[in-house]
Amino acid sequence: MSAMSSVTRCVAVLLVIGLIGYVARPSESRSDLFSPSVDAILVLAGGVSNEGKPHETVMRRLREAASVYQSQIARSGAAPAVVCNGGGTTHKPKWVDPAGYAVPEAALMARELRAMGVKSSDIYVEGYSDDTIGNAFFARVMHADVRPWTNLLVVTSSFQMARTQAIYDWVFGLLPMPTQKRAYRLEYVAVADEGALPRAVLRSRRTREASSLRSFQAGTLVRLTELASVHEWINLQHSAYSASGMLMKRPLNKSSALALTY
Repeated sequence: MSAMSSVTRCVAVLLVIGLIGYVARPSESRSDLFSPSVDAILVLAGGVSNEGKPHETVMRRLREAASVYQSQIARSGAAPAVVCNGGGTTHKPKWVDPAGYAVPEAALMARELRAMGVKSSDIYVEGYSDDTIGNAFFARVMHADVRPWTNLLVVTSSFQMARTQAIYDWVFGLLPMPTQKRAYRLEYVAVADEGALPRAVLRSRRTREASSLRSFQAGTLVRLTELASVHEWINLQHSAYSASGMLMKRPLNKSSALALTY
């Protein structure tokens, strides 16, 4: 190998490491590190307490989204939309209010955002999805594809970021794009994990995320390139959204470390 080839390879490796560091780097507020103006902020759901309060992992995502929202208004006067992205999880039932109604997690997230100063008119609820693939798919087809949004900022926890980015890049790259709309531009912010979950619980969740990412990358689903094909798979084969799958949900063991992350 020539000296020039060695240098080129080293530079490429450093660039990749730098990109990964950007995605995973925890932040209090990093509005100066991404585009000065985003059209919409997508905040992933991640679990609520028995009292209907989003877990600390989700509260950190919401605080970050509210900070970006307020910073952009102060800087340019243009308020981004904020999408509360997720109805719950297949691992446990949705939270039920005192009247007996099952409430999607996204609605509980929206309540917190309003308390943080985000206007109701700028908040969109995606309360149907129960997993990360569904989060991305329904955020796109329910909201992004019918709105004039192109620059999107996705906010989630560091432990989930690698898999989230792989899935959202894939879903928002599916064809065809809406008429007269250019390709989506996605950026990502990962909020810190430390202190949001007990260490043993966080280790368990990180292990699960890494395993799920490997399965996604090695599977056949990621090879699909057409939105219609993924729509068919989600509605006819995915256990969270197919008619038969919805009738067969089984919760996690409530005493397990993993269950505490949902």
